[in-house]
Amino acid sequence: MAGIGFELRKLLRRDSILSDVSAYLYAAMVSSGPWLMSVLCLAVLGLYSYSGFSRHDQDIFRTTIVYVYAFTLIYVGYIQLVVTRYLADRFYLGDEKITLTAFFTSSVIVLIAGAIIGVSAIWFFELGFTYKIIAVGLFLIVAMIWLTMIFLSAVKDFRSIVQAFAVGTSCSVVGAYLLFPLGGLEGYLLGYTIGQSVIFFWLLARLLAEFPPGRVWDSEMFAYFIKYWELAFIGMFFNLAIWVDKIMFWFASDSRMVVPYLRTHDTYEGPIFFAYLTIVPTLAIFLVKIETKFYEHYHDYFAKIVSKENLSSILLEKQGMIRMLKESLREILIVQGSLTMLCIFMAPEFIDLAGLSPLQQPLLQIALVGSLLQVMLSVAVIILFYFDLRKEVLAVTLVFLLSNVGLTWLSMQLGFTFYGYGYCYSCFIALMFSFYIVSKSVRDLEYITFSSQPLF
Repeated sequence: MAGIGFELRKLLRRDSILSDVSAYLYAAMVSSGPWLMSVLCLAVLGLYSYSGFSRHDQDIFRTTIVYVYAFTLIYVGYIQLVVTRYLADRFYLGDEKITLTAFFTSSVIVLIAGAIIGVSAIWFFELGFTYKIIAVGLFLIVAMIWLTMIFLSAVKDFRSIVQAFAVGTSCSVVGAYLLFPLGGLEGYLLGYTIGQSVIFFWLLARLLAEFPPGRVWDSEMFAYFIKYWELAFIGMFFNLAIWVDKIMFWFASDSRMVVPYLRTHDTYEGPIFFAYLTIVPTLAIFLVKIETKFYEHYHDYFAKIVSKENLSSILLEKQGMIRMLKESLREILIVQGSLTMLCIFMAPEFIDLAGLSPLQQPLLQIALVGSLLQVMLSVAVIILFYFDLRKEVLAVTLVFLLSNVGLTWLSMQLGFTFYGYGYCYSCFIALMFSFYIVSKSVRDLEYITFSSQPLF
């Protein structure tokens, strides 16, 4: 996120309330834009309905969108971190011309794999042929949005990213409304897909304008999948860990089949997704903090090592890093903890506002706690990534995934009153494990740094 981080630092240096608020708003959109805008779009579309647009049609549409976002995140995750590392290394060498070449190569992989996965999966759903074609197109477009966001992390004009999601989301809403009378449910999905296409092509145009053209194919990138195999599995397994409890509930005994074999779980999904909205402030705060004050100490720490300065000077920067980490974590915990507690106490009002059942209130409350733990887990993982502790992050990811699978299965066996506890406790277990590794790694940072260097 170096390019975006530079611009956020410029905003914060203006030392005004407006610039500070702008920095946090931009950070929120950059860190949470795709799924935040999709939730907003679905909420707006759910406020109105046409004559003839039944609840059944709404369920098909909503479930399709959820499936698209879930499975694109999981399969694009396999390439996401590897490409990020590849770009970082090439940028460090001053080779920015490789950006578009790497993008084109990654796009071929994502589109081919996505087409196979999308067609194979949707073939079994009893939906119209036209609807299936549009759904596969949406699947590929959303996957390309995730991919493009990786490359745009180096672009300094983050306002274009925010504008793309704002305009594209508006087009999705308007397109769905305009095309439903003409094409029914297929027109509704097509209108939404057109809006997502606007987002992708807007981001693509910004990418093409920022970086110079290069080769069409980059074979060197594939070596990184072998060299940094941990990153490929982390990207896929971490996203799977986030979604695995929802996927398991789709096949629970009390789930609902919208159409064969498109399933949903009305009781579980709603509170979990609404709870996720509460973590947006934390993601924004952490992005701003980590890309400003922490990064400065982080950069100076390794710069002094490269410059072979004395140990006391290096350890001084380490203390600055630790201090900023503690301050950032404390601020995140205060803001997110306060917001979570407020939402827990106001759960009855929130249930009414969101149109959920009063029976879902305990599930919403435990989901709010789980979301707090999950965002803190994400913070710990990002810190470990800063120190290039890939195997440690993979271990945390596997703990999160396996515990979520096991505890979610147990909660399903115990019944409705235990729904959400599997997800919450899996986040807690993974968080405690990750914080143990973070504290140990930070304590032994100079040893880890120097012992990892080659002997010759």
